[in-house]
Amino acid sequence: MSPAPSPTLTAFTALRASFFQRYLRAQPEEATTLGLHHLDDRLKDLSDSALGDEYALHRDTLAQLERLPVEHLPASDGLDWRAMLDLTRFHVHAYAALGAHRRNIELSTYPHTMVQYQIGQAETSEDWAAIASRLARIPLFLQQQEALLLEGLASDAPPDLHSVRDFAEDQLPVIARYYEILPQLPGAHGVALTGGASRELGLAAREAHGAFAAHQRFLTERVRPRARPGVVLGADEYAWRLEHMFGITESPEALMQRAREIQEDAQRAIARLAPTLARELPDAPASLDSLAEARALLARLEALHPERDEDVIPLYRELVGHTEQFILEHGMFHVPEGLRLGIKALPPGMVDVRGTNWPAPLLDTRKVGWFVVAPMAAAHPKVWAALLAVHEGIPGHFLQSVAWQRAFSHHPAPVRFLLVTDHVAMARGHFGPMLNIEGYATYAEERMRRAGFYTAAEELTALVARALRAVRVRVDIGLHTRRMDDDAAVRHLVHDACMPEPNAQREVLRYKRIPMQAITYLLGALEFERLEADCRRERGGHFDEARFHEELFSFGPVLPTHLRRFMLARP
Repeated sequence: MSPAPSPTLTAFTALRASFFQRYLRAQPEEATTLGLHHLDDRLKDLSDSALGDEYALHRDTLAQLERLPVEHLPASDGLDWRAMLDLTRFHVHAYAALGAHRRNIELSTYPHTMVQYQIGQAETSEDWAAIASRLARIPLFLQQQEALLLEGLASDAPPDLHSVRDFAEDQLPVIARYYEILPQLPGAHGVALTGGASRELGLAAREAHGAFAAHQRFLTERVRPRARPGVVLGADEYAWRLEHMFGITESPEALMQRAREIQEDAQRAIARLAPTLARELPDAPASLDSLAEARALLARLEALHPERDEDVIPLYRELVGHTEQFILEHGMFHVPEGLRLGIKALPPGMVDVRGTNWPAPLLDTRKVGWFVVAPMAAAHPKVWAALLAVHEGIPGHFLQSVAWQRAFSHHPAPVRFLLVTDHVAMARGHFGPMLNIEGYATYAEERMRRAGFYTAAEELTALVARALRAVRVRVDIGLHTRRMDDDAAVRHLVHDACMPEPNAQREVLRYKRIPMQAITYLLGALEFERLEADCRRERGGHFDEARFHEELFSFGPVLPTHLRRFMLARP
């Protein structure tokens, strides 16, 4: 007979369950991405009373977590305690200290991105009924968002001018047009709706179209004239988030220096690769002594695409099969028996995305997730395709999310998995889990390079990508700690990353919209690389790489810094 749980564990188990359920009621879109479908017909309530209740939930939960003697919890429950602590502390900080919800321009497109995700997973008429109900809530959501933005303007907390301009001029017009074609999508997905259900969907789509068009006018006429350029986090806020969102105690200056060293290491590796490229590729230069020369060569290689749009998915299917065979032959990762990666075209209306991963919904084991690609041949230079397949598919995001689903699908309150979906994290401004998720996929790219998986040209893309991510770290930190203004950040990307100026401007806009997301790729990868090297050293001849990766997956999206004491203690 097992001993009774301790009072501390009993109290924490109850708190965790209560918090998880109440959190999801306030974040119904996130429930959808986790595979819980009882809230599929709802949108987040942005009213003052609802946001106040949500703040109270986080404030009160944080107080209870801080009173719990965490040292009395089992290790796994201690990781859940840490995940809840980080999340609630961030929410209280962002709401009470910053009033961040009053300038959160990301919420202006949040319903659309969530509806698109839902459409991509819709398989039945019931799924489409939930979509119609969620669409019908968009006008109220956008009205509430407008009230929040007006409060921000009145309290001298305007959003960033360039972000507002991007939403008003580029994103919202495309989104509004999307709802003109949406009623045709059930048939395109092979789902037949009744006449009544079809009329409800059409009406909800027309109302959503009108609401997004009106919101675009609101941003143009009411917000843009009072928005400000140069809205950034600031040095103190950046340091706070490094510590409390990522568990990183290094200074921004130290991180910028580390990124510079990684960029220099990548450049030296490119120089060493140049003779092989010269032998294998016609017209390749005999030396590549700068990132500019490497990018010029890549620009020529990027001219080779699949011949036809219908060749895109077979290209990635072949690459994923090759990747899977390689990692199994080299004993690098385990792939569950019978697992096959699903690949499909992006739904209409998703723009500026070459490929992405829709992770296996954690709590819906009927679905295993998808590698989703833009169905246009011109969007897929063959030289970049292997790296994308590794990052988004196997052994990257897809394999990680399937492993998590198999390990945690029966957990009654999987709090570690809150904020794991890109657009949820963007809307909340919290990218803590991304240090694990994007960091792991970037680590997988580098691990495959070190194992010799890529051709010489593909290895060049991997090294250039690593150098660019290092530049991103420096620019994101420089911008948000006010070491650079917008123009200086653009100049830095043009000079150090050899980006055309329009591309550099779009990059800076990304850093302004979603601060600190861009640093998760490289900084997370470096933590995993260090952890792998330390475990190899500690375990010596007993080190089993596939087992090491399974151990990584077994914890879920825990910050790499929190994994070290568990991984290094294992034999």
